[in-house]
Amino acid sequence: MNATTPWAATSWGVTEVARALEGVIDVEWAADRSWTLPWRLPVADLDLHHPAVVLPAMCPSGIRLRVRTASTRLLLDAESVQLQGGPVFEAWCDLSVDGELVRSTALGVAGAVFGGLPAGMKDVEIALPIAPAVRLRGLRALDGAPLHPAPDPRPRWTVYGSSITHGYAAAPTQTWPATAARLLDRNLTNLGYGGGCLLDPLVGRMLAKHPADFMTLELGINVYNTAALRERTFAPAVHGLLAEIRSRRPDVPITVVGPVFGGERETELADGMLERFGDLTLAQLREVLQRSVELLRKRGDTALTWMDGRELCSAADAARGVLPDGLHPDAAHQQEMGRRYAAAETGR
Repeated sequence: MNATTPWAATSWGVTEVARALEGVIDVEWAADRSWTLPWRLPVADLDLHHPAVVLPAMCPSGIRLRVRTASTRLLLDAESVQLQGGPVFEAWCDLSVDGELVRSTALGVAGAVFGGLPAGMKDVEIALPIAPAVRLRGLRALDGAPLHPAPDPRPRWTVYGSSITHGYAAAPTQTWPATAARLLDRNLTNLGYGGGCLLDPLVGRMLAKHPADFMTLELGINVYNTAALRERTFAPAVHGLLAEIRSRRPDVPITVVGPVFGGERETELADGMLERFGDLTLAQLREVLQRSVELLRKRGDTALTWMDGRELCSAADAARGVLPDGLHPDAAHQQEMGRRYAAAETGR
């Protein structure tokens, strides 16, 4: 690639930046193409989804901008998108060089400057914030070094789940999926939707269509918290989700991860919820998931495996205080979950 092409320029515009994203499902463009906003749902289908999925899908958890360069000082031209009336998030980006985290930098109104990078040619990856949404406008080498594309060549890994997968309370490179992806040498697409993992049929369709060499489904906690599915509907929804994925990905290894330890949720219904016929505790949801996986394996799907989420975060872990709000693992335990997941996958 020669220096006259945009891909070898010292400054990338919005088009080059959009093409250099990894872990993204789709991008939204400004009418004048002055910015692009990465999405974790297909933009054309946003009006078909419930806002409880659309809002977290705006957040670019797991989405990275990758570039190969000798530059020691980069400017990411971008801005965070704070929704009116919604929670205010401080938008932190993580920058890694050749796979090693160098620093975290807050995204200001004028973007973010990453200085003091090591000299010489290197692969640079900028992990976008867990939240909020981000509009990207360009990338510039402030010292005039050329910028080259650096596609992620590793096997593709899609992870679908709740806020625990989305990365609640963790830095962009320190969520459990990001930590496990680094240890397993995988190219991550994080489809954790905080509060929105309810086995939506259109999400299943997207999972089936998205290229993947491995897939992980962290299921259960959002079903419990919303009581959106009950004894009559939960197992059929699980089988429907897996059947949709298998219709296009018949051989991809899929790991179904049940809920992590949930304290009183293990045996009690959600606070303030009237008990209705068929409501499920977290322990019962976990049992349904395990039985579903075992049944499908008996029917011949040997590429499907089960993992009890308590292997990643147990009652003993909770007793040590790693669930400060009683639900979400703290930042340090997010990384520990990633290490445990990677060890379990490696040991299969």
